[in-house]
Amino acid sequence: MRKSLAIIAIICFSITATAQRRGKKVQEPKYTVTAQEAMADYDFALAEEILEHQIADLTKKKLPTIQQEELLEAARKSRLKLHATEQVTFIDSVILPRKDVLAQIKLSEECGTIMGYNDFFQSGKGASCTLFRNELGNRIVYSEANEKGHLRLKEKSLIGGEWSMEHQLKGLGEEEGESYNFPYVLSDGITMYYAAVCEESIGGYDIFMTRYDTDNQQFLAPENIGMPFNSPANDYLMVIDEFHQLGWFVTDRNQPEDKVCLYTFIPTETRRIYNEEQIGKAKLASMARIASIKDTWKDMNAVNAAKKRLAEVRQGSKNETKSRDFTFVINDSKTCYTLSDFKNQQAQQKVKNWLEKQKEREAKAAELSTLRAKYATMTEGQRSQTKSQVLLLESQVERLAADILDLEKEIRRNELNK
Repeated sequence: MRKSLAIIAIICFSITATAQRRGKKVQEPKYTVTAQEAMADYDFALAEEILEHQIADLTKKKLPTIQQEELLEAARKSRLKLHATEQVTFIDSVILPRKDVLAQIKLSEECGTIMGYNDFFQSGKGASCTLFRNELGNRIVYSEANEKGHLRLKEKSLIGGEWSMEHQLKGLGEEEGESYNFPYVLSDGITMYYAAVCEESIGGYDIFMTRYDTDNQQFLAPENIGMPFNSPANDYLMVIDEFHQLGWFVTDRNQPEDKVCLYTFIPTETRRIYNEEQIGKAKLASMARIASIKDTWKDMNAVNAAKKRLAEVRQGSKNETKSRDFTFVINDSKTCYTLSDFKNQQAQQKVKNWLEKQKEREAKAAELSTLRAKYATMTEGQRSQTKSQVLLLESQVERLAADILDLEKEIRRNELNK
């Protein structure tokens, strides 16, 4: 009898407990930070979790979720970019007013010029736009607002002492609501960096890289260059001085209004990413945020050599008093300016060939730029006659650029093995 009563009591208790659990409301998780704060700390997984709960809650209440969904998409993109953070050596950072950025970047003459749109066109309508002019001074790429106020990248060429009609760069900036700005073209005349607010951005302006497709006569699909350069804030104005082996970019992450941080870094030919398993999640987030530039210093010889180059650039290099026929970077600690600077005879002979090909490429590039500008204003009949000439020049410029790169590698190898 006692055994039966005990069993009945246990069953009753279980039924009561089950009923209580069913009637009890499930408590929503409590977060100590907002989704925005989690993203600022590069904890994108947590930001996604918070936003998903917010969206579910707002949906139940039949309230709009557009803002949360946009932020959720940015958090997802950022999480993917975080895992592919590039290893970059930063040698300097300076906080300054946004308006003073261009004056702080000192480029070698061989790399062209960057300036404000208004400084070139003497206009007041492009206060936030920048312009790039190539070394020869016969080509400009710039940002300008269209009739709807969206910024687009355009180009002009100098023909017979006069600038051609502008035309928008093909393959870029064709979607409504997107803005493109801060163009910078490398010395090959093909590779271009710019910043854009578009579908592939993870937050505000992001930096992108693209190359000109000579076959289709338009730019290839742009690539978001990822972290640590890009962030949930605005990141823009990627500039690389190939002759001084220095790079700069601008960001307003963690900065008050109208202030930005200008970072200087050492450019690399190959892209290497951090191994998350080796350094851990927290360290990876720190490197992606550029929490400390000293954490990026792995090769102090390279860092010190780059700092020296930066100091010379800022001071107006002491080597300016020395005869300079060209600038050829051997490595982080040696740069040659004349043939006599090379100690290896094979390297000297190849430098002569390198200089000839440089001049030939510049001449072909100038001819191509002029022909492209004319091509844009031609009739269909004229274009069909000119197309083959354009294609031939494009292939010649491309081949010469490849030959120059191969020669540079051979010259460095010969000189280092002297």
